[in-house]
Amino acid sequence: MRMQKPKQKKLRFGFIVVFILFIVLVLGGLYFTQILSELNHNDLDKGKLGIAVPVKDNPNDKSVTNIALFGVDRRNNQKDVRSDAIMVMSIDKKHNKIKLSSIMRDIAVEIEGHGKNKITKAYFYGGPELAVKTINQNFNLDITEYATVDFKQMATIVDAVGGVEIDISEAERLDANNSIYEQSAVAGLPQDIIKKAGLQTLSGTQAVAYARIRHVGNNDFERTDRQREVLGKMFSKALSMNKLQYPEFARKMLPAVETSLDIGEILGLSSIMLRDVQFKEMRFPMNSDLIGDGSIYINKEQCLDVDLELMTEHIRQFIYDDIIPE
Repeated sequence: MRMQKPKQKKLRFGFIVVFILFIVLVLGGLYFTQILSELNHNDLDKGKLGIAVPVKDNPNDKSVTNIALFGVDRRNNQKDVRSDAIMVMSIDKKHNKIKLSSIMRDIAVEIEGHGKNKITKAYFYGGPELAVKTINQNFNLDITEYATVDFKQMATIVDAVGGVEIDISEAERLDANNSIYEQSAVAGLPQDIIKKAGLQTLSGTQAVAYARIRHVGNNDFERTDRQREVLGKMFSKALSMNKLQYPEFARKMLPAVETSLDIGEILGLSSIMLRDVQFKEMRFPMNSDLIGDGSIYINKEQCLDVDLELMTEHIRQFIYDDIIPE
């Protein structure tokens, strides 16, 4: 029997390894392409977003990217909806931070073409484009991208990270369960009732209901705190994932989000997930931003009366200067 030369064996082994790697890369590429093909993409007209002047000390500094996040109260596939939650997510690659600025939905602002009204109504009047424009014009920001989810989509994303750990009080549990019954009726979410108070992992349905609580504590102030808490726990779990889990997480998450970000932009921004990043969050207005007792009536509706100039300065400090405002 003729013995094979060691060099021939080495060459053949090397060829097999290269061939296997090629197959893995091709299959991985096809899987990744399939994931991204399910992206619910919706472009915004960049010339209609109300960006008037540079808001950074150095307008050429691209280290911070701001994205408007909207949680909408959509029922029965309706198109004209209010933004139940409004946030600005800042990807700060200079300081290796993901920052979340929660903007309270009842702030009285100017909405182009509709006068002074609650900021939540901008989404109802003109969808994400007018909503982004309203944020930019009132708070001197430079947002060009957005992402929107409704109750059902948000629950899907929470489930994709394996739920979020929340310490829920008995009063919050009862209020959240009432919301779960409603969500089941209008959004088709399962009646996943929270059975006890205390520290526990909430499912997507339960976490959305927790984030919508309004009648426990200081009304909408604590409601926005809960919304940021849920998102913060989601980010923390996503950041702690094994990097090999990200494709499957993306497969579950991307179809649940409507966004103006394209595939290349998502890949570019998501690279921060591979770093050692910190998550920071704040609620705006701060107490010091309120005028008087913070209450004003517009069209017979109670709104938040805010010093917009002061609030704008506080937002700028947090997002661009990496300072927690006093």
